[in-house]
Amino acid sequence: MESALKTVCLPFLREIGFKGSFPNLYRDTDGFVSLINFQFSSAGGSFCVNISFADKLRTNIYFNKEAAPKDLRVSSATEQARLGAKDLFGDHWFSFGPTSGAEFRGNPQNPAAIAAQINQLVTDAAQPWWLKHAGES
Repeated sequence: MESALKTVCLPFLREIGFKGSFPNLYRDTDGFVSLINFQFSSAGGSFCVNISFADKLRTNIYFNKEAAPKDLRVSSATEQARLGAKDLFGDHWFSFGPTSGAEFRGNPQNPAAIAAQINQLVTDAAQPWWLKHAGES
């Protein structure tokens, strides 16, 4: 799964301006920083994609407000969202295999299909969400 994300999602995210190292990426647009994080389940077999932002005044950041954009993390933000969740709120995990307990979280999908789905969710859901918050700052 990680290989699919690195070969399908990372080039797409770089193309739209994201920098950083997997699993934490950022994009600084005139002081507004879009954040994305890939969070794998410790039990294996699934992961989620968390998004957030740092507005120009850093009011959405509660920890380490003065950090450089490359050092900001989704986990430091008060308002966060999750790709794939209804209206970006709630929980959503992408399932690609069994957990360490041989169970499945949801219906497993092919890693390449999941990676392509994430790119589409970034375009259709995350980009408008970031733009909305950039306009508010």
